[in-house]
Amino acid sequence: MKITKRFFSDSAYGKVHAYTLDSGESEATVLDLGGILQKWVYDGKDIVCGFDHADDYLRSSCYYGAIVGRVCNRGYDVNIDGKTFPISKNENGVNTLHGGFSGFDKKIWNVSELPEENALRLSLLSPDGEEGYPGNLNVSVTYRLEGTTLKIEYEAVSDRDTVVNLTNHSYFNLDGIGGTVLEHNLYIPAYFISECDTNHIPTGKHLPCWDGPLDFNAKKPIGKDIAKPHPQLTPWGGYDNNYILRKAGGALQMVALAEGKDLQMEVLSDAPCLQLYTANDSHEEPMKYGKPQIRNRAFCIETQKEPNAYSFAEDILRAGQVFRTTTWFRLDRVR
Repeated sequence: MKITKRFFSDSAYGKVHAYTLDSGESEATVLDLGGILQKWVYDGKDIVCGFDHADDYLRSSCYYGAIVGRVCNRGYDVNIDGKTFPISKNENGVNTLHGGFSGFDKKIWNVSELPEENALRLSLLSPDGEEGYPGNLNVSVTYRLEGTTLKIEYEAVSDRDTVVNLTNHSYFNLDGIGGTVLEHNLYIPAYFISECDTNHIPTGKHLPCWDGPLDFNAKKPIGKDIAKPHPQLTPWGGYDNNYILRKAGGALQMVALAEGKDLQMEVLSDAPCLQLYTANDSHEEPMKYGKPQIRNRAFCIETQKEPNAYSFAEDILRAGQVFRTTTWFRLDRVR
């Protein structure tokens, strides 16, 4: 077990460093910029989309590999005990997306190396009022690599009642980056998704997703039904949906299984939901290794609480309470 630190690149926010965790079976590289998972290599394949320069991450609208917050996903203003807190409208001037104009993905995090645990602990303070959110929020995220399992542990506490919903926004291609994931098989144990309005914001209602194009209760190729018409699929050009997981309580358990040609990824989490996103657009700039940013180049499994619940005065983190959640990504060869 070892951790190596190196200079990654300069950026608009200062020098960025890369930390590589080597378990002997796989290697994961994390940046102090945004807590970005920049690389994860197993069986000779780098399965994480991204870039080789920090400013490419900052220019991108894709949030590649980053810790996103203070609140991930999309939502309207925060409602706490009848008081409204207007938050940044960084998407179309209508709603917030992944924390606002300067979310956690654009911060240089403090890093503590934990070599005896083959882990990194990243921390930051999000001050009261940042992007409109109340409370001084202390956040820590720990990346831990054990064999071929990457464990991400999130923790946050505020001195005022506030809202928090943290996730990692890595883009995975189990065949190695460069192609599409349309032939990847995927399983998600969920009978319901969040209904979204025309701005792609969850309304608080749940819609059944079994026996239709959004159903992954039986393993199937991602591309099998991606083009089929559906009011919660067609407007986004592919999957970008919050699944209400079919699981008991807050226990750590399997919430997704993806299979490429040779590799599989099992996702375990104690979170109640996950966002499935299938990179439904293309971009001109190349990624690492000169690979193109083609449509459906990756899938994202973003474990989370239900998005936008705070606008209905739900899912409030009270002052002094500790927010905690854990997600594991476990790689193996296809069995």
